[in-house]
Amino acid sequence: MDIIACPSSPLLAKRIAESLKLNIAEVEFKRFPDGELYARINSSEDEHLVVCSLRSNEDLIFLILSMEALKGKIYTVVPYMGYARQDKVFLSGEAVSIRAVAKIIENYAEKVLTVNIHSKDAASHFTKLKDVDAMPLIGNYYAEKGDLIMLAPDKGSLERVKVAAKSAGCEWDYLEKKRIDAYTVEFYPKKVEIENRRVVIVDDIISTGGTVIEASKQLRKLGAREVETACIHAVLASFAAVRIFSSGVKEIVATDTVESIFSKISVAEILASALKDL
Repeated sequence: MDIIACPSSPLLAKRIAESLKLNIAEVEFKRFPDGELYARINSSEDEHLVVCSLRSNEDLIFLILSMEALKGKIYTVVPYMGYARQDKVFLSGEAVSIRAVAKIIENYAEKVLTVNIHSKDAASHFTKLKDVDAMPLIGNYYAEKGDLIMLAPDKGSLERVKVAAKSAGCEWDYLEKKRIDAYTVEFYPKKVEIENRRVVIVDDIISTGGTVIEASKQLRKLGAREVETACIHAVLASFAAVRIFSSGVKEIVATDTVESIFSKISVAEILASALKDL
């Protein structure tokens, strides 16, 4: 089996290859002057493992072209499954985008692996999906880093934070939103006291960072000594990192499902372990 490292996930693909002792295939990706994309895979193996996070539309096309170029069995690892938040019809006439993406990927793949897909609704559109939970890795990262509290940004994210907090051996809670007026929303921990405490806001995805920013400002007003944020997928769109730091957040910690300078935790080993079980 060869591993195909797509442009969005070269380092994670390398780490998975090292863990499984597999070869990384020679590949060529490029963009033509008219904007069309090109993929060529040089591999004579009859089984392949394609690693490609879907951070952009370009990533999706590179994934499709890579799978189209291959022969034999294809196992597809999509660490960050883009389009997963478009998992149902919210307004009449909308496409269920993740369903379309699932159909395309599963047309080629024997099995699809992902990490903390956004929702059960998103996962329900796949028939060959194995979803791996990286929340314990976030907990392990903080396990020996002193006294802290982990907070979910809302009640809907509470179960994820409980998993991370259990691994970290720390307290946990969620932020309750209280609307003050038409323009103002305040955030409060539901139960725990945070004055002079170190607080880590934990979520699966940080995209624009709006919730983290507002929560950080409020937590500092309530007396938190330090505010950090940790997530599985650090999408950080529209200069989100700049705005998050400007709000007083001390550190952003993420996995390498979306590769960046904030990728301080690797999901390579848990993916490698899941792949061995296929």
